[in-house]
Amino acid sequence: MVSKVVIAVIAAVAIIAIIIGILYSMYFSGFNAAQAKDENVIKLAADVDAQLQRRYDLIPNLIESVRGYMQFESQLLQNITKLRTDWQRAQTVNDRVETSNELETALSKLILTYENYPDLKTDRTLVILMDELAGTENRIAVARTYYNDGVRDFNTNLRTFPNNTFNENGFLGAKPWGLDQYPAYQATPEAQTTVPQVDLTP
Repeated sequence: MVSKVVIAVIAAVAIIAIIIGILYSMYFSGFNAAQAKDENVIKLAADVDAQLQRRYDLIPNLIESVRGYMQFESQLLQNITKLRTDWQRAQTVNDRVETSNELETALSKLILTYENYPDLKTDRTLVILMDELAGTENRIAVARTYYNDGVRDFNTNLRTFPNNTFNENGFLGAKPWGLDQYPAYQATPEAQTTVPQVDLTP
């Protein structure tokens, strides 16, 4: 007859096995979910980049169109050109988000500045470019909203239990599975009130 001690040992081993099984299940389930959400953010970031590329393709022609009028805004124009180059050279999502936010601020200042140059409103080339920019900004806003929603989902997933207890080597890691939180795009106050309302028609 099996002794009570043996039964107790078997029960303890079974309980430990169940606990280990649950922990492994939590670990791999959380890992798979984190990877899927990470890939989703990368895809959404690429969608934003595609729209940002449309914006940045407009910048050289936009700069050339206003340069003759805005002789006293050369520093602003140079800064926009520099930020465009910085964005193209950015290697990470974080860098592109930061540079894009800075460029958006600079473009907003450029659009506000046109009020000081009445002749700009008679330049048909510039009118067309600004109309294209306004439409592009609307597409950027939509893509960025989807991206920010994906980032919020991903970041929340990393911060909440039990995912915030795991890392790529086991337990209690500051970065679950070595993944960093993503930054969100932040529309500047100038961009929120200016870019969508661009109208240079005479």
